[in-house]
Amino acid sequence: MNVLQFKKKSKELSSSMGYNSGEIQSLPKEVSAIGIDLGTTNSVVSVFSYGASHPVTLKYEDSLLVPSMVFYDSEKNIDLIGTQAKKKLDTMPSEVIKSTKTSMGKNNTSFSSNNKNYTPEEVASLVLNYLVKHPELQKEKEKFGAIWSVITVPAHFDDAARLATIAAAEKVGIRVLRIVNEPTAAALAYSMMPEDRKIEKETLAVFDFGGGTFDVSIVDRDGYIFNVLSSDGDVKLGGDDIDEAVANLLLTKVHPQLVARRSSKDSELYRNLLVHAEAAKKTLQIEGIAQISNSDLDGKGSSIHLELIREQFESIVAPILQRTLFLTESAMHAAKRSPKYISRILLVGGSTRLSLVRKMLFDYFNCLVDARLEPDLAVSWGASLQAAIILGIQPDTILVDVCSHTLGIGVVENTESINENFKIVAKKFGVPYPISEQELHRKLGSRIEEFNKELQKLLYVAPILHRNSALPARRSEFFNTIYHNQHAVHVVVVQGDGDTVGENRLIGSFLFALEQPCPKGTRCEIQLTYDVNGMVQVFARQLGTQNEAKAQFDSRTGEVKGWTSLSKEESSHFSKENTENAVDDIYDSNKFEIQNHNIYEEEKKVLSFPFGRKQKSLNKESKQETQSSENSIINAIILRAKRYLLTIDSSSLEYLKISQILNQYGELLYKAQQGIENDLEIEQIESNLLALLEGK
Repeated sequence: MNVLQFKKKSKELSSSMGYNSGEIQSLPKEVSAIGIDLGTTNSVVSVFSYGASHPVTLKYEDSLLVPSMVFYDSEKNIDLIGTQAKKKLDTMPSEVIKSTKTSMGKNNTSFSSNNKNYTPEEVASLVLNYLVKHPELQKEKEKFGAIWSVITVPAHFDDAARLATIAAAEKVGIRVLRIVNEPTAAALAYSMMPEDRKIEKETLAVFDFGGGTFDVSIVDRDGYIFNVLSSDGDVKLGGDDIDEAVANLLLTKVHPQLVARRSSKDSELYRNLLVHAEAAKKTLQIEGIAQISNSDLDGKGSSIHLELIREQFESIVAPILQRTLFLTESAMHAAKRSPKYISRILLVGGSTRLSLVRKMLFDYFNCLVDARLEPDLAVSWGASLQAAIILGIQPDTILVDVCSHTLGIGVVENTESINENFKIVAKKFGVPYPISEQELHRKLGSRIEEFNKELQKLLYVAPILHRNSALPARRSEFFNTIYHNQHAVHVVVVQGDGDTVGENRLIGSFLFALEQPCPKGTRCEIQLTYDVNGMVQVFARQLGTQNEAKAQFDSRTGEVKGWTSLSKEESSHFSKENTENAVDDIYDSNKFEIQNHNIYEEEKKVLSFPFGRKQKSLNKESKQETQSSENSIINAIILRAKRYLLTIDSSSLEYLKISQILNQYGELLYKAQQGIENDLEIEQIESNLLALLEGK
C-alpha cells in the first residue's frame, strides 16, 4: 500500500531525492513548480507558476504532447528527439527507439538506432533534456539557477525503475522534488476541482489507458491524503494495439489482395495503413464516420477506398477493451472493493477518449465517469500541483468548464410509438382519433403549436454529448428513419438527463430535409457541438449523399443564431399541397410524407417526426410490420434495374445476373431496416449493380 500525503512540507524530504528542507525553504518565492509526465508514448510538461490559479501545459513544436522517441541520425551524428524522431517512423520505423519506459531499471537492456546503443535511462535523459530546453524552463533556470520538478511514474514501477528515473533527470540538471505515481497525480488534479474539494472521503478508480500501456488503480481519498489500495495493468496494452487491429481490417480491403497478404508489418503498405487507422480512430470519436482513401499505399499502386463507421470500429476494439476491464476487476478484487463502493472513475490517457471505453466503465461501475480534465494532461497537471504544494505555493481550485447536462435529440421506438403519442396528446386536447392534419388545424387553430410541443415532450432522448464532457466538446451518433419515402426529420435538441424530452430543457429544433427517394432505415448522422460560450451547433448529414444541414442555438435562450436554408432543388420536394395530402394517412398507415415548401417558416405547423431509436430487439408487432414490408423496399437503383430488365431477354445471362444481384440488394436493405450494420456490403453491391447497368 502506498500512502502519499499532500501537505506543505516543513520537514526534510526523503533522502533518496537528494534534497533537504533547507534547500526548499531557501528557494525564491516566485519559483515555478514543474510537473513532468514522462510517458511511454508521449511526455508532457505542466507549470504551476507563483500566483497562478491553475497549471499551464507547455507547447513543443505547436503540440502539448512530445513523443518519447529517439532516432540517431548517423549522417549528421545527432540525436533526434520527440516529433523529429517520430517523423522517421514513415521511412525507417525499425530505427526509431520508443516505448523504453517499460524497461527502466532493468540491467543489461539496451535499444539501438542506426547501430548506436542506448540504455533505457539514456533514452529518458535525452527526452528530459529536450523538455527542459523549452524557453519557459530556460528562463526559469536562468532566473533561479535550477528547475525543480515532480516526475510521475506508473504505479507498478519498482524501486530500481524509480531510481533510474531520478538518475535520468539528474543527468540533465533537473532537481527531482518527488517521484509520484501517475494515478495518484491524476487523482490530485481531479480533486482540485471546486466541487470536489468539498468531498472529504471517497474511493476512486483511476483508469489510465495510454498509447502503449494500461494501468488501473483503486484509490481511497481522505482530503488530500491518497491511499493506493491496489494497482494492476499491462505494459503492452494500449492505443497502439487498437491501431493495429484497425490496420489489420484495412489490410483485407486493400487492392490487390495478393500484395496485401504478402505485406509484413514493417512494409511501407502496412505503415501507411497504421497512419490511416490512427487518423480514423480519432475521427470516429467525433464524426462517427471516417473516409479512408489512398491510391498508392506502397509506391506500386496498391490502393484502399473505404468508409468506416463507428459501429464497425467498436466491434474491432471490443476484445482489447475487454482485457482492460478484466484487469480492472482484478484490481478491485485486490483492493477488496466492489463497484458499488467506487464514487468516480477518473479517466487518464489518450485512449480513454474512445466513447466505448466510457460506456463500458459506466455499465460496469454505474457511477460518474469523470472526464473533465484533458486525459493526456491530467497526470502532468497533478504533478505540477504536487510540486506547488511541496514548494509552499498554495494552489487555487482548478477551473475547468464542463458540459453540465447531457445534450441529446428526441427519438421514437417505432411507428407504433408515434401513433400512441398522438393518441395521448389528442385525448388531452379533446381531439378525436384518427384525424387528418387539415381537420386538426381547423379544430385547434392557434393551439396547434401547443399541440406540437406536447407531442415533442413524449419523445425519448438519445444522448450524444454526455454530462461532464470537457468544453468545447463535439460528438455524433447515427440514427435511422422510420417510414418509407420519408421526406424530412424533425431534429429536436434537448439538454438534461431525463428519459424524455418533456423531462429536459428544449434547446431548439429544425427540420432536416432528406434526399429522395429514401427507404425506411435510411441512416443519418447527427453531430452536436457545444462551445465554451454555451452555443450548441447541430449538424445533420444523410449518409451516402451530399445532403447536409446545420443549425446553431444559444443554449441559454434557445434562440436560433444560424440555419442553413434549403436549395431550390431540395425545396421542390416540399409543396404545400403534398403536405396537406400526405399527412392525412400518417396515423392510418406506415406512410410518412411530410413535405413543406418553406420548412423553416412552417416548422411550427408541422408535427414532430424524429428518428427511430436504435433497438436491440424487435417486439412482436414491429417484427410483423417489418416482415410485411420486406418486399416494399424501393429506391432509385432498384427502379432503374427493374426498368432495365424489361428491355432485355429474360433468358439471357445478363438478366439472370442482374436479377440475382437485385435480390441480394433487397435482402441487404431488409437487414439494414432491422438494424443490422451492413453499410459496406450495401455500398459494394450498389457499385456492382450500377456497373452492370452502365455497361462497365
